[in-house]
Parts: sequence; structure tokens; C-alpha cells
Amino acid sequence: MKHSPFFCLLFLTFIFSCKNLSKNEVANSSETKSIENPEALNFQKKADSLYSMSKFDDAFFYYNKSKILFDPQQHSDNIAYCLIQMARLQQISDDYFGSESTLIEALKFSKNNNQYLSALNNLLGIASKELKNYKQALVYYNQCYKLAIDEQAKCTALNNIAKIYSLQNNHNKAIAIWNKIINKKFLDTLPTKKALYIDNLGYSYLNRGERTKAIYLMNQALEIKLKANDIYGSIESYLHLTEFYFDKNKNLSEQFAQKAYQSATQNNSIDERLKALLYLVKINPKREVALKYAILNDSIVNIRNTAKNQFAKIKYDAKVTEEENLKLKNAQIQTELELEKSENEKDFWLIIAVLLISLVLFLVNYFRNKNLKEKQKATYLTETRIAKKIHDELANDVFQTISFVEANIDDEPQNKIALINLLDTIYQQSRNISKENESIETGEYFYDSLIAMIDNYKTNQGNNVIIKKDDSIAWQKIDDIKKITIFRVVQELLVNMKKHSAASIVVISFSNAKNNIQIDYSDNGKGLELEKVIKGGLVNVENRIRNINGKIIFDNASNGGLKVKLNIPK
Repeated sequence: MKHSPFFCLLFLTFIFSCKNLSKNEVANSSETKSIENPEALNFQKKADSLYSMSKFDDAFFYYNKSKILFDPQQHSDNIAYCLIQMARLQQISDDYFGSESTLIEALKFSKNNNQYLSALNNLLGIASKELKNYKQALVYYNQCYKLAIDEQAKCTALNNIAKIYSLQNNHNKAIAIWNKIINKKFLDTLPTKKALYIDNLGYSYLNRGERTKAIYLMNQALEIKLKANDIYGSIESYLHLTEFYFDKNKNLSEQFAQKAYQSATQNNSIDERLKALLYLVKINPKREVALKYAILNDSIVNIRNTAKNQFAKIKYDAKVTEEENLKLKNAQIQTELELEKSENEKDFWLIIAVLLISLVLFLVNYFRNKNLKEKQKATYLTETRIAKKIHDELANDVFQTISFVEANIDDEPQNKIALINLLDTIYQQSRNISKENESIETGEYFYDSLIAMIDNYKTNQGNNVIIKKDDSIAWQKIDDIKKITIFRVVQELLVNMKKHSAASIVVISFSNAKNNIQIDYSDNGKGLELEKVIKGGLVNVENRIRNINGKIIFDNASNGGLKVKLNIPK
């Protein structure tokens, strides 16, 4: 089955309104996008091939299959093209309702493509015209006119608009439009196109009752068509002339009807064959002609109804398949979501467990440090209280005892002096103990107090204490407990030096590191046996340092003496 004249007109208007938009151009324009989906592009090309061979059912199937496979986000042009072609196939089979639905679906994929929009509006106009919705057809054809980018496309749109006015019996508007366009210069190079417009103008004059103008223009149009060997175009002219002579000259009317039938048969144009046969039945109601009309009409109706049903079935089956695939996909997504939810729940409880463990560890560490600090503070307060008690009670009592002995013991002066010396030694020791354990300044003058304490261990008997300062240390940011620990540890090292090491030179240096304060102590004394440190007086130094998470390293210098390295966290 070949195209009907109606379809060929559709095809021509599609071509002109789209400015020669061919299938190859669509394929070429979309190949870059379709690299990601070669299967869909192959189906599209296969559909084009089947279409060119008039295998319309198969072409429709593969256009639909291709359309489904293309990605709407990446291949909107391909989807629009497939839908336009499907709509054209539906119109071939007189399925104008189905065509209209397909074209409306295509609109959302053609928003940014004026060529496709022009074709869509043209096809929608044809569908509306065939469904007798002339008002809507005018809307679509006027939109085609707005989208037209050259004179040829504009004239095509105006011709379609004029035909709608003619169908509405508004022949004045139709004639005005055709009179306007038949004198366009570019039509001199397109004789068949010009003949089409002249013939339409003549037919409109006929419908308005101006037969002289009508026959002149229709004959002129037929002459141009025959000269250009436009056999298909001549069919419409023969039908118009058949109608022109129908009431005036039955013989001529029958002759033109026969010519129309012959040309339509030659072109396999079914609709035009039916029109010609219908005229022949009316002019000369012969049984064989009427039977031929009836058989042909029944045949084409059956074929088109079958095609309509087939198109609907193809779309329905594709929709059912797509819905089933979607259900499967949704089921898969649901399963994945449930698995992800399960994993998320596991992760959630794992996080909760980690947080709880971290919280417990934090609280344990916090309270342990808090208890440690409280113990350190209590130790400091105890030391201070004992020092005060020694100073206020024991030292005073010893001093009063010395005073009493001096005042009241007269016998044996040598014993008196020895007793006084012993008591004085006790007094000095109690003062030293009190001084070593007295309260410590931890405010803004802490560093000055620390340096002053170290300076007190310099003596005229040869004890030289050298201090290397680092003014970049922010002492005000250090905890009070750490300040007290630093003060006591340095003090105990100096006490140990004075009592046991017989050192003449002591060097104490302070340095500021990123995360800690480093204190280096060294002297040139006797050194010490490191394995006995834990049993000696310096064990208290180690305990103090550990209580504030610090580090202490004892080492004997290679040339004698003691080296101690302290690291105190800030």
C-alpha cells in the first residue's frame, strides 16, 4: 500500500515546514548523543528502513521500541523523532485520535527544537482537520506559520490555514490568502507547488459560485501539473474538474472522474481512487462500478482498522512490558533499600555502641583524672599544711627551747654550746622543710617565683646554678596542678643536688615545644645509680611527673654528673 494523496500532502508540508528535515539529518544529528545507546539507534535506523519499504506495522514497532530505549534526559531529539514518525504512520491509517495522542507526547521532547515543533504543529493541525476540529487546526497551523523560517515554509502554513477557512465555508479569507501567495517570486522555480495553490484558489472560487474564475484557474493549474509530469498532483485537479462539471456536463464530469481514477490507480492512492469511484457511481450508477467501490472501501477500512488495532496493541504491549520492567526495577530497588536500611541500622547501632564505649572511657578517664587532680591537690594542701605546722609549731618550740637554754643553763659552757648547736640544727632543718613545702604562687607571677626559688640554691661556697629561659612559654595557660608539679620537681632535684651530688655547676633550661614544655636538668656532681632511683628520694619526682601524664628520663652524663629530661604536656 502506497501513500494516499492526503498523506503525500502531509509529507510535503512536513518537509517544507521543517526546512528539509530528513531522516538522515535526524539520525546524524543524534548519533553523537546515541553513542551511549547504540541498540536504540539501530532500532531507529531499522524502523526508517522499514518505513521506506512501506512496512508500516513493523516500522511502528521498531520506532516504539527505539523510543523506549532512549534516555529522556540525553536523547530527547531521538525520542521526539520516533514519536513524530509513529504519528505519521498512524495518520496513514486514519488513526487521527491515536496520532494526536502520540504527537502530544512528543511535544515535551521537542521544546528546544523549532524544526520538530513546526512538524508537530503541522501534524496536529492535520489531525484536528480530519477530526473536524477546525478551530484547533487553525491554532496549530498558525503556530507553524510563527515557527517558519523562510518564505516557502510560511506559504505552506498559509496554504493549510486557507484550506481550513475553505472547509469552514469562509471562502473570502481563503481566497485572500491564496491570492497573496500565488504571486510569490520563489514559486516560479517550484511549478508543482504553485499549481497546487492555484488549483486550491480555483476550487475556493467554485465553492463561492464564481465559476468563470474557478475554471480558468483549475485549467491553468492542471496544465502546469501535466507539463511538469506531476501525475499525483493531477489527481486533485481531475477531481475538482469532475465536481465543476458534475451538474452541467455529465460526460465531461465522467471523463475527469475516469482520469482521476486511472491516475490514482497508477499511484496506488487509495483515498483518491475511492473519491473517483464515488463520483462515477453518482454520474452513472453501474452495478460493477458500485461493487468495485464497495469492495475497495471495505478492504481499505478493514486494513486501516487492523492497522489502528495493531498500533494500539504495539503501544499497549510495550506499555505493559515497560510497567512490568518498572515493577521489577522497583522491587529490586526496594530490596536494595531494605538491605541498605539493614546495613544502616547495623551501622547506627555500631556507632551507638562506639559512642557509648567512648563515653564510658571518657567518663572513666575524666573521673580518674579528676580524682588524680584532687589527690594531687590534697597532697599539695597536706604538704603546705605540714610545712605551716612545722613553721608555726615545731620551729617556734625549738626556737623557744634555744632561748631558754641560753638564759638558764650556766654550768658547763661546752655542753651548753653543743646543745645550742644541736637545737639550732634542728631549727634550721625544720625551717628548710617548711620552706620546701610552703604554698606556691600559681598565678601570673608563677614563673618569677620559680626562677627565684632556683636562684636561692646559688651559694658563695661554689654552687653555680645557670638558668636558660624561654619567654615564649605561655605559663598562664598551664593548669595550676602542672605548675605546682614543675615547681616541686625542680625543687626536689635541686635539694637532691645540694644534699647528695656535691655538684658545683647546675644548668636548668626551659624550652617551648608544640604540645609540651621541656625542662632539661644537668649537673657535674656524683651522678646516681639509676636502678636505685625508685628506692631513693627521687621516686617522688617520678610519681609527680606520671600523675600529670608527663615523662621523665634519668641519665648519667659521660663525664660524670646527672642529666634529667622532663616533658610536661600543656
